[in-house]
Amino acid sequence: MTTAAEDPARLISSRQLQLLNVGSALELSPDGAASLNYSARLWAQLSLPYRDPGNVPEWIRRNNSITLSITPGMATARDGSRRPVYPFGVIPRYLMTWMTTEAVRTQSRHLHLGRSLATFLRGLGMNSSGASSSRVLDQLHRLAVANMNIEDLRDRGDRWGLAGVNFNVASRYELWFSKDTTKAPDDILGSTITLSEDFYRSVLEAPVPLRPEALRALSGSPMRLDLYAWLVYRLKYLERPTTVSWAQLAGQFGADYKVRRQFKAAFEKNFREVLVLYPQAKTLVLGSGLRLMPSPAHIPDRKLRAI
Repeated sequence: MTTAAEDPARLISSRQLQLLNVGSALELSPDGAASLNYSARLWAQLSLPYRDPGNVPEWIRRNNSITLSITPGMATARDGSRRPVYPFGVIPRYLMTWMTTEAVRTQSRHLHLGRSLATFLRGLGMNSSGASSSRVLDQLHRLAVANMNIEDLRDRGDRWGLAGVNFNVASRYELWFSKDTTKAPDDILGSTITLSEDFYRSVLEAPVPLRPEALRALSGSPMRLDLYAWLVYRLKYLERPTTVSWAQLAGQFGADYKVRRQFKAAFEKNFREVLVLYPQAKTLVLGSGLRLMPSPAHIPDRKLRAI
């Protein structure tokens, strides 16, 4: 007789089983036929808000010497009223990935939000309801109007300096919203966005390749998506072991946590899920931070050369 404690089905959750299945598939097919997605290097180093920052004048994230500052843009509602808004959550991360992927694929700043975006979002598990389409367009609107600044603090011994850039994701946009939120998402058709020159150049400089299967498996948590892109980026260029302190990790990923131990617990939980999908990553959680060691690339170079 098998007791509940001995029942293997009770020893692993459906979530863990899903991740293990995807991780196994990625290991068996490192050169998988599915088209790669891309993240801009910027978003592998810094992150957008996890939740709506609300009525605050500025939102800041830091990664060592680099600081990202986002100030809300003014968005116009259907009734003509205007209010300051921030992009936040999972959807803007998917949108950034789609925009980067399309820019790499088409080598164009001008993107059409038609079948390409709908197919991309369905591939990541988002349903095709009118409500989902409205949320996507709302977050795209928030991204398009947000004002961003990046500054790099530099130390040269007897002097210090700053290098910075102000930019927007979009220089132009045309968004069409359905008045019937129960309608199928054909309302995205006809919507367009033109990436700003600065953002477009940054996208093409060194896009970070990501597996769409992993993005789908990690959906539902902006921290998981950020950790995945960050780990792929860091290990791709890492030449020697390095330890990233908990203070540094909190500065980059800990926006929603006031207490360090709560952030550490959330980080470790989400990071374990990422490692299931990138088992070749050589890492070690320490009391002082996260130890990163040179590891096999998540996506082999031969796969990239074939694109």
